[in-house]
Amino acid sequence: MPGPRFPATVVRTVDGDTLHVCDERGVDHAIRMLSIDTPETHFLGASQGYWAEMAAARLSELLPAGAEVEIQTDEQPSDAYGRVLGYVISGGRLINRLLLEEGLAMTYIVAPNLLHAQDLSEAAQRSFSARRGMFSDPSVLLPYEFRWSLRGQSSAKLVGSLSRGEVFDLSEREQVPCWDRVFFFDVRDVKEPFVRIAPARRARDGG
Repeated sequence: MPGPRFPATVVRTVDGDTLHVCDERGVDHAIRMLSIDTPETHFLGASQGYWAEMAAARLSELLPAGAEVEIQTDEQPSDAYGRVLGYVISGGRLINRLLLEEGLAMTYIVAPNLLHAQDLSEAAQRSFSARRGMFSDPSVLLPYEFRWSLRGQSSAKLVGSLSRGEVFDLSEREQVPCWDRVFFFDVRDVKEPFVRIAPARRARDGG
């Protein structure tokens, strides 16, 4: 497995947040871009349509085959599918953030991968507030909500507020603005500065 940062060459893009790169040893890596989520082009036979195609086309434009990039990993270097989880840097720009700034992605921050969480959250908030890109279309589901609706379940168990540090049951995620959410797939990842808010306390505080 590569270290925290490694140079690579783009082989191809798959959709708006997934690509293949070749490292200096000639090894191909599938990269799932960390902390962002773009509309699905193909998930269980379903697509999110226009905005999915827009995000995929934009990533292909930003990272054409042969482009030189740097991949930066976080606490978890890979996912259950064997893909490298990475921040993609090209020409000094963090492409993960650029897609958020253009309204072609929403944050999908999963603990403990929090290296760029604050920066990415702020970029998403600006685009959401300005109704930029997919946020101009109220019919578009957040990509993870789209996947959960098709699967009938979520891999995440808890959701936290990046700005407040409070952690809630996933069913209470509407208490946290979409750009401020941090998902926890494992309750053991709930560590300072995050604190789980017990239901009894929420009731007492009027939450």
